[in-house]
Amino acid sequence: MTGFPLRPIAALLGCLLAAPVAFAAPNASAAKPATTPEGRAPELKLERRFNVMGAKSRIAPGVVGVPYPMEARSGEVYPVFIIANRLEGRTQEVAVATGDVELRRAGALVFGEKVTYWPLDDEIEAQGNVQLLQAGQEFTTPHLRLRLSEHVGFAEDPDFFIVREVPSKLYRPQRASVNVVSTGTATSGAPMMLNVPNSYGLATVGPEWRPSIAAGTADRAEFEGENLISMSNATYSTCKPGATDWYLHAAELRLDYDQDVGDARNAVLRFMDVPIFYAPAATFSLNHQPRSGFLHPFFATSSRDGVDLTVPYYWSIAPNYDATLYPRYMSKRGLQLGLEARYLDDNFRGESRVEYMPHDQLAERERYAYRVLHQQNLGMGFSAGINYNRVSDDFYWQDLSSRLLQTSQVQLPQQFVVGYTPIPWLQTNVQVQRFQTLQTDPSNPVAVPYFLEPQVNAVGFKPDVLGMDFTLIGQYSKFTHPTQVQGERLVVYPQFSLPFVHPAFNFIPKVGLHATQYALTDQTVTGQPDTISRVMPVVTVDSSVIFEREASLFDIPLIQTLEPRLYYVNIPYRNQNDIPVFDTAQSDFNFAQMFTENRYSGFDRINDANQLTAAVTTRLLHGETGVERLRATLGQRYYFRQSKVTLPGQATQPEGYSNLVSAVSGLVLPKTYADFGWEYNYRDSINERFSSGMRYQPELGKVLSAGYRYINSNLSTSSTATTVNQFDIAGQWPITPNLSAVGRYNYSLEDKQLLEAIAGFEYNAGCWALRAVVQRLDAIAGSPNTSFFLQLELTDFGSVGSNPIALLRRSIPGYGKTNELTTSSSLLSTP
Repeated sequence: MTGFPLRPIAALLGCLLAAPVAFAAPNASAAKPATTPEGRAPELKLERRFNVMGAKSRIAPGVVGVPYPMEARSGEVYPVFIIANRLEGRTQEVAVATGDVELRRAGALVFGEKVTYWPLDDEIEAQGNVQLLQAGQEFTTPHLRLRLSEHVGFAEDPDFFIVREVPSKLYRPQRASVNVVSTGTATSGAPMMLNVPNSYGLATVGPEWRPSIAAGTADRAEFEGENLISMSNATYSTCKPGATDWYLHAAELRLDYDQDVGDARNAVLRFMDVPIFYAPAATFSLNHQPRSGFLHPFFATSSRDGVDLTVPYYWSIAPNYDATLYPRYMSKRGLQLGLEARYLDDNFRGESRVEYMPHDQLAERERYAYRVLHQQNLGMGFSAGINYNRVSDDFYWQDLSSRLLQTSQVQLPQQFVVGYTPIPWLQTNVQVQRFQTLQTDPSNPVAVPYFLEPQVNAVGFKPDVLGMDFTLIGQYSKFTHPTQVQGERLVVYPQFSLPFVHPAFNFIPKVGLHATQYALTDQTVTGQPDTISRVMPVVTVDSSVIFEREASLFDIPLIQTLEPRLYYVNIPYRNQNDIPVFDTAQSDFNFAQMFTENRYSGFDRINDANQLTAAVTTRLLHGETGVERLRATLGQRYYFRQSKVTLPGQATQPEGYSNLVSAVSGLVLPKTYADFGWEYNYRDSINERFSSGMRYQPELGKVLSAGYRYINSNLSTSSTATTVNQFDIAGQWPITPNLSAVGRYNYSLEDKQLLEAIAGFEYNAGCWALRAVVQRLDAIAGSPNTSFFLQLELTDFGSVGSNPIALLRRSIPGYGKTNELTTSSSLLSTP
């Protein structure tokens, strides 16, 4: 049968599908095509059952069409709507629509001047200003051939625009901590944890997902499935159409959104139409997830190292295993090789990093550093952990790192822990711990801590034992040292408490018996006894009350609390002057320490006490959400008698009042956060310690912060202690809609010395950003160091140059990348 015009819609349905329809054709012999009063044909609705596997089933007439967009599902009924100026076709074979055609089906929308539809194959051919919208993709082309159900076909000379959701980099990995229980270190006998950094944690600082675009052109696009597109002579960019500042031109381009990877052959990267990179073959991620291949190089210059170039190679071994090679060249020092490996499993996790330089031209020696972090669940209640660090020499961090925190690191732990939980209420472990001590300043040598070889710990808590809560701390330690007195220490500290807990108040009396036994070596020189025993009863009473009232401020409903707390401690005096100091130091006097029974960390000194701590806290809570807006605390301790137990060279604690401690933190003004701490010595009318910090952050990408810190040297028992008197200013603020300034200034008023200064700018053009940052470090031994970072980042694609992001996030509280802060509406808008 040749093509013929039809008037009624029912006749065309019958011809195309050869199946019953919902109504009969009143006059099938008429030759005049059906039109609306406006000259437009009525809507054609073809309904059929869609099957993902391609099987065809009978027509299901009368079913209401599913509106676009919607993903097709197996076994569901999806009608096809065609609207055009003219419709014609052949029975069971084809429908031809011409003139301002619109074809709609669930999940797909096609516009064109002429559209031919084969219903049995679910295939279309469109010509003339064709536009395809399907699965977040928009293709504009003069000629399209596509099988709708399988999304297989081709488009000639297409322009494409693809929108996908990708993980936001504001929802980024951070180094969280996983813990292995331990109850003692070389610097603290109190219960502690072995911190093993974990690169797989997540810190939520913004939306988890955000839209990302891809746009470009091609000579031909082959659709090989719903999420797979191959193109020839194509361009690719994440810029909005019409504002393509950069693009990748490739002879062959393949976008696989199932694997979230793009592959390009004979690729040239152009920025402002200037070629900046060529690769015969290149692979890039479509969702920020790393894939095997060369990462973008890092380039920097500094007065210390000269030209500094790193070209990393990433190896994605498995979804939970990866490794990165870091070949690094420094013009003044030579070649350094680095390797980082990470792994994660249900029962273990960890990471290792090794850096090796065969010959440092400035230091005239071999240099290396390595770190091994591992935690594992061995089953049957056993666990294990490793935290091992080592460098080749004392000045490794200062010479080969730009991080202020790392350049001041002088004690590198080397720790092995095996834990065992025999019963739910008891945890035990055995650990061996040593340190590598870096001597970076000959005029101020660093003390070498004692090693633990080994230490056995037990911590238990069991409620409802004879109507009371039972707590047990036990520890055996063997302390070794190359030059100091060595020895063994056994601690057993059982405690019973009888808590009375009510929503409005707490009253918790506690009694304990602290028993310690020492066995010392090499005491013939000092004349001290070889064995020392110490047994001390400990009595504490902790009580608190919570009052609250409704309030309001600036029409904001609030709840104000008033929380007084009293904490009493009584411990008799025992002479402890013969006991060596293995792992004990005086704790800082603050709110956390005020409510502990011993002012010393470690077990070598247990203070005698007859003291009462009184504090009061008030909080402002939002009346509807309960979110804390502001907290203020004031506290002081009263000593009923002189405390005689001291560390060597330390004065006794006199009878009477302690220093006054206060703190205020919270939202003090809209978008303004403050944190103040103050310790005041009213006897001598001096400030012992003061810290303050404020941060104003109206939105991400806009932040100003300032801080000040003062610590009186009299607080330290070290003869070499100096007063800390520093201020720190940092910020990120837009100068223009596209240009932001970043900076930090950290200065020591006591030493009249710059510690660290950072200055730079960040230009955000939407689909690319340019950053230039200068950092100067003066707070290191030897000559100061100046580093320069310059980075061009192509949004959702990659970057070229030296990356300052880690430095800015570490140095500027609240820093946010401006090209990650673009809202969905601005991202998807077209010029």
